[in-house]
Amino acid sequence: MIRASIDIGSNSCLLCVLDLEESGFRVIESESRITSLGKDLDVNQEFLEESIQRTVKALTEYKAILDSHEISASDVVVTATEASRVAKNFSILRDIVKNQLGFIIQIISGEGEAFYTARGVVSGASKGRDIVSIMDIGGASTELIRVNAKTHEIISSVSLPIGSVRATDWLEKKAFDDNFEKIIKDNNLSEYRTDELICVAGTMTTLAAMLKNLDSFNEDDVEGYEFKYATLSKILGELENKSETEILEAYPICGKRAFSIYGGTLVAKKISEVINCNSFKISTLGLRHGVLLSGGIDERYI
Repeated sequence: MIRASIDIGSNSCLLCVLDLEESGFRVIESESRITSLGKDLDVNQEFLEESIQRTVKALTEYKAILDSHEISASDVVVTATEASRVAKNFSILRDIVKNQLGFIIQIISGEGEAFYTARGVVSGASKGRDIVSIMDIGGASTELIRVNAKTHEIISSVSLPIGSVRATDWLEKKAFDDNFEKIIKDNNLSEYRTDELICVAGTMTTLAAMLKNLDSFNEDDVEGYEFKYATLSKILGELENKSETEILEAYPICGKRAFSIYGGTLVAKKISEVINCNSFKISTLGLRHGVLLSGGIDERYI
């Protein structure tokens, strides 16, 4: 059975088309577009007009792909996360997308985001640890999740209001340290201490591509890639004093993520220090896979 989902995040918009089989699933389409929907969100509490336009453009392109597979817009599971939870003008985006393209956007809670991300990641996790720890750095939030890999039960999860785009905005305003300190003070992360994190989403998959010196991004090339805290710290140092243009020149693979890759990497480093994590493993699976494998969105997460 072929099913499709779209994840409207705070920095990117992702399309996933799967062929669901009894033994698992096969990826038919996997697309990503940078939209920066969460840009300046803490200042304006609203989506910028250009961010809305970029998101609509991405969804229009996805509609064409879905049409080629004869998948109706009304059958697509479309989720929105932290930026849409915060933005006062979310209804503008929702109505444009519904009226022009036929997609019905559903905002899911931080708890739901954690659940479906874990469901997606665990579906592709190799046999090993019974308890898996996941870090999902988005544009406006970061989820830490502990899940039983055998039963898929969420043991605990937390959604922190910090992500690659928010961090970039805070760095520009020299407010990162104060905001990060407050987040850590408000959230006890002691139960998330672990020596290894499975990392999903654009910041960490892009870092993996950078570390592997890839010329073009392919999910298969970074899936399962592992690196240590020392490597993360080293590349952060290399990015620290570079402009967006210089980052793009040094790492063309970053593409439109060049503006936020330093902020996202800083978030990864700071959180890993708090929870004493020394090892990172990349997964290209996540929320968009989890909602399909679960058969849709449970009402308790809306």
